[in-house]
Amino acid sequence: METEIFTLCDFAQDNQSKLTIVGTFDTIHSASFPSAHASCSIACRLRFSNKETGEHKFSIQLTDETGRQIIEPVQGVITVRPPVNGQFSAANIVISFNQLKFDKPGRYSFSLFINDQWLTGLPLLLIKAG
Repeated sequence: METEIFTLCDFAQDNQSKLTIVGTFDTIHSASFPSAHASCSIACRLRFSNKETGEHKFSIQLTDETGRQIIEPVQGVITVRPPVNGQFSAANIVISFNQLKFDKPGRYSFSLFINDQWLTGLPLLLIKAG
């Protein structure tokens, strides 16, 4: 399994296996804290080999710099079918968030787990503006 894309963005959509991503970012500026970010999405594209067909559990977690979870983990299952081309399959995951709340400035992290194993992560920096 390979991670092709794992990004935080303004908007993402999976349309018949075609992944649309708009406005990738890794920093949020806020005038005051606690703060809420109105809307964002995690976009992920995974590539699987022929031998990896079947079900795979996934979990996406958001933690602060101490490891404290900010939201409940988002969990689901990816069903990987045998590839049509005989070579590989791809799967997209799109998770949208509304009003993500952050208590203080600092470094936060999104992490992707597949079958309970950490696969990849990405940082999110919250900065007090002004």
